[in-house]
Amino acid sequence: MGAMRRAAGKRGRTGRACLMTAGMLIGLAGGAMAGSAPDALASATAARVTLPDPVPTWTQYFADDGPAGSRVTVPVRVWLAGRAPAAETRFATAASTPGNPAYGKYLAPAQFTARFGTTPAQVAAVKAWAKSAGLTVVSATAHYVSLTGTAPRVSSALRTSVHAYSQSAGGPVAGYAPVSGISVPASIGADVTTVTGLDNESLSAGPADRAASRASARPDSSPWASFACSHWWGQHVSPIPKADGRTSAPDAVCGYTPQQLRSAYGVSAGGGKGATIAIVLDGSLPTMLADANRFFGGYHLPGFARGQFTVNTGPGFAASCDGSSDLPEEPLDVETAHIIAPAARVVYVAANCTGNQQQDLLDAETRVVDQHLADVSTESYSIVETGDFTPATAAAWTKVFEQGAAEGIGFNFDSGDGGDDDGAGVTFPASDPWATAVGGTTLEIGRAGAVTGELGWGDNGAEENARGTGYQQAPPGAFEQGSTGGRSLLFAQPAYQRGVVPAALSTDHGTRPAGREVPDVAADASPITGWVIGFTTPGARYGTQVEGGTSGSSPIVAGLEADAKQAAGHAIGFANPLLYDLRKSAGIRDIAAPRAPALTLAPDCYNDQVKPNPACLITLGPDSSLTEQPGYDDVTGIGAATSRFIAALAKG
Repeated sequence: MGAMRRAAGKRGRTGRACLMTAGMLIGLAGGAMAGSAPDALASATAARVTLPDPVPTWTQYFADDGPAGSRVTVPVRVWLAGRAPAAETRFATAASTPGNPAYGKYLAPAQFTARFGTTPAQVAAVKAWAKSAGLTVVSATAHYVSLTGTAPRVSSALRTSVHAYSQSAGGPVAGYAPVSGISVPASIGADVTTVTGLDNESLSAGPADRAASRASARPDSSPWASFACSHWWGQHVSPIPKADGRTSAPDAVCGYTPQQLRSAYGVSAGGGKGATIAIVLDGSLPTMLADANRFFGGYHLPGFARGQFTVNTGPGFAASCDGSSDLPEEPLDVETAHIIAPAARVVYVAANCTGNQQQDLLDAETRVVDQHLADVSTESYSIVETGDFTPATAAAWTKVFEQGAAEGIGFNFDSGDGGDDDGAGVTFPASDPWATAVGGTTLEIGRAGAVTGELGWGDNGAEENARGTGYQQAPPGAFEQGSTGGRSLLFAQPAYQRGVVPAALSTDHGTRPAGREVPDVAADASPITGWVIGFTTPGARYGTQVEGGTSGSSPIVAGLEADAKQAAGHAIGFANPLLYDLRKSAGIRDIAAPRAPALTLAPDCYNDQVKPNPACLITLGPDSSLTEQPGYDDVTGIGAATSRFIAALAKG
């Protein structure tokens, strides 16, 4: 799937809301984006400063065994605010806002550090406080001070209570989390942005959940056999039992080729020259470069030139990952980036595999900004925001994204593949206002390589009966997958969405304050109109398969932004303010719901374990409770990237 949507994450829909107060939210006010600086985030109370809420929602599903004892050690990170956090936010906003005199005037990492970075005095002050509170200082970086202490000492230092949790009352301790907000002394209040690591999320996801694939494969993983898949949309049409007044439907595509995707999105052979795309995932596939070059060679296209593809790792990577990789996500992202931006450099930023995925991936994103590894980044890591993320953890990610915006780096994330996820909510980091959330479409590419139609991504399947005379359930059948969207519970509405997102969406029909809405923009994602990738499974042979999902649409958009850098002569940076300005341009295709159901025939439905599988009628478009509509919608955002998207971005 395009999102690693753990079952535990869905629990958050009935849990404690993580809505941040107005002062804790990112939005534009008077042309500036109000940031997560302590002067905006924190409220002073009796010589203490309140920090973002660290209480997770997963605790309600387990037995609360009361305050954790001294046998429980809690490692935390105290994230530092830097020299001038409010000025940093204003700078990042101005550099990202078209029409502002400072637009596009980015800082190098050294310049950012000199102007806004953490001071030695801030580090020293936090260390001194930690030692006075009986906590152990483990290390310090330009971003945070790492501490450890027993649960009682951490609770006392932050004026909270860290409780132990178990599967059943009185059972072995399996996790811990705070039950209330946190604060620090006012003497260091201006130095601290947030504190992370206060909860152990081992209870919120099991091994099976963590091993879930994040790429969306074709429903049928076996050979197509006699099924006449189409090499372009509409090439083959098959008879179907009567549905919606029709007795035939076009066959699903066999998987678009790199040439077809490049044609559909207006990509040239030299697209992306001078730009670098970062792909952030955990683990690393040793055969990735060889696999990619073999894949492109099979289509008579150049693979990566010497030095065009590199791998960046951090301390402890080899020991923690031990050769593991994220399949098929890594080849999907790497090869898609090269399809869309053939001349761009691609750096695979490999996160550690310690089991703390939030922290490992954030560390990888931090390397992107500290080392300015790329102009644009894509990461296919999406978790239902209120299931695993709190305002405390989100604030740390926001700080890194804001630094990236000041340096001219754009961050793209898949919005998710679960539609409305049964009301569980949108995903983070896609929902962060400093990130671009990429939704999905079903892209119909005709024989000549031009787009002949495009729908919001929503796949619904109805299996034919054994005789092929009807359906096991009335079409459209069951919702299978689709673009995730909706209103964030962590963030207020940013200025670039004001006046664009319908109030019914941003305020949940007037019942809540205006919130950040997801997604921002969309590209092809449906596996029914997916594309071919190739890779070697460890211990097996090289092979190809059809993939999709919003974890594929995110590198499509990242690649297009790299192409736009080449065309414009400068990095696009944080793209959202520009994207929303371009919503009515030729670069964006406004996606509305089809007037009549759009049908296609596939050899089976998703996750069908019956062999041989009955044919499946896929109704395209309906995306759970989410709806395409003229203008902004919660399926495709402002709309889909077109073949003129690159030129529109470059022109600005």
